[in-house]
Amino acid sequence: MLDLDPEIAAALAESARRLGPSPVHLPHDPAAARADQEARRAPWNLGGPRMRERRDLALDLPGRSIPARLYVPEGETRGLLVWLHGGGWVIGSLDTHDRLCRALAAGAGTRVLSVGYRKAPEHPYPLPLDDAADAFVWARERAESLGAEPAKIAFGGDSAGANLAFGAALRLAARGLPGACAHMSIYGVFDADLDTESYRLLGDGRFGLDRAGMSVYWDLYCPDVARRTEPEAAPLRGDARVFKRPFLLATGLDPLRDDSRKMRDALLAAGVDTVYVEFPRANHGFVHLGAHAAVAREAIAAAAAHLSRAFSV
Repeated sequence: MLDLDPEIAAALAESARRLGPSPVHLPHDPAAARADQEARRAPWNLGGPRMRERRDLALDLPGRSIPARLYVPEGETRGLLVWLHGGGWVIGSLDTHDRLCRALAAGAGTRVLSVGYRKAPEHPYPLPLDDAADAFVWARERAESLGAEPAKIAFGGDSAGANLAFGAALRLAARGLPGACAHMSIYGVFDADLDTESYRLLGDGRFGLDRAGMSVYWDLYCPDVARRTEPEAAPLRGDARVFKRPFLLATGLDPLRDDSRKMRDALLAAGVDTVYVEFPRANHGFVHLGAHAAVAREAIAAAAAHLSRAFSV
């Protein structure tokens, strides 16, 4: 039986009571959709771990500058996580993912660089991916000034952010550039196939994310359908051996569940030692409910523990 964790359900119900049901702004008004998510996420970002330093930066990349935020937790730190937020390549920001980044930084004892890549539809594929790849290179070249060793940098994201992190990792490898010591995905988008079992079973929107919404996100991010099979857009189609010490977190009530399962299978088939965790009663986006749901705190702890182990090698 498909049954949402009661603490998640209560938190979502409270959000709907306070702000009303989520309106459908896409594709006609991405700006309104962004503003709506900022409003809905703001209460979820209150509280959480305090940082020794939380500093906004501008990453000067070739031909453009993009925002980023560095998190430094209390105590000794090991390594750096370059993080890309989710939001269908269209919505989301440094602010919507602030508490999640603080929780990962504190839980793993690591610094986190959250990257504010350019978003579709104003900046379609491959421009957000360009930002992801160039931001990782930027961080690696400046690792010591960021308080980390160049060999101790992990790369990850949630949802569309995981897609960008894994796609960018494939690009870096193809260009012979140094990559990450570990890769992390929280309910990632790994392919443009919207006809998987989980899309058919869970794509009606009763648990939040739906198939129709993902279809719109893909249309806005990569309007050229023929390019959606490129490995940089669909990392499941790339060389799985590129991904070092991967950690995949999936949820049972998510249309994207099978993306993570298929990526897990591809990694294992390629002989890559992989950590896969699935939370059967959680939905897409649940990790932002750390103040409300024990299962969200458990998921963040599992991700943080993996980072800690990866930086200890």
